[in-house]
Amino acid sequence: MDVYHKVLSRIHEESGGKETVRIDMGELLKQEGFYSNIEQISSHMIKEGWITQSDRKDHVQITHWGVAEAKKAARGGTDTSRELEKDSRSLVSAAKEVVVMCEEFEGAPAKKKLTNIEKRIADLSGIIERLGTNIS
Repeated sequence: MDVYHKVLSRIHEESGGKETVRIDMGELLKQEGFYSNIEQISSHMIKEGWITQSDRKDHVQITHWGVAEAKKAARGGTDTSRELEKDSRSLVSAAKEVVVMCEEFEGAPAKKKLTNIEKRIADLSGIIERLGTNIS
């Protein structure tokens, strides 16, 4: 089970599967030993639609998609081949986007463009990391 599903399972457990219960993501990640990655983990889980941000800092609520994913993971895991396929397509797409961004930067260098390239490369690193955890 990857980090995201482990955290999702804990959120599901803590909330009792109820979408209205706020969970302190900061405290949960401290307990699991992943607090230093709170931004990346939260961002990924929100992007997947598994959680939403709450009105309090570092508090989240599970969504019905998150409940379904947590139950699927508890039954025996997720379909890693589907995840691999999805992440592989994302990797190719993001890499192409970085090339275009670099070409635009070459034509008219600007600090903002360079910052956007750095952010996109960080996204690429995250995709590569996920791919690495899903390949046996």
